[in-house]
Amino acid sequence: MWTAKWILDAYEVGDEAVRFEMYLAYRDLRCYFDEIEARPEGAVEQKAGWVAEKVSGARWNMCARLVKG
Repeated sequence: MWTAKWILDAYEVGDEAVRFEMYLAYRDLRCYFDEIEARPEGAVEQKAGWVAEKVSGARWNMCARLVKG
């Protein structure tokens, strides 16, 4: 099967919402999308982004205790 390179490139550089929409729209390309998701550099970037979004201030922890941060 011929795969349009621009579709895979757009999926690779897209954010989570774009990836989700493309995953649903291009059903035949899901195996390629899964390969992109399985790459180790993608996981490192996503984890780094999640850590950067950590909220400072008071929050509740898993034991339902208020934690100041």
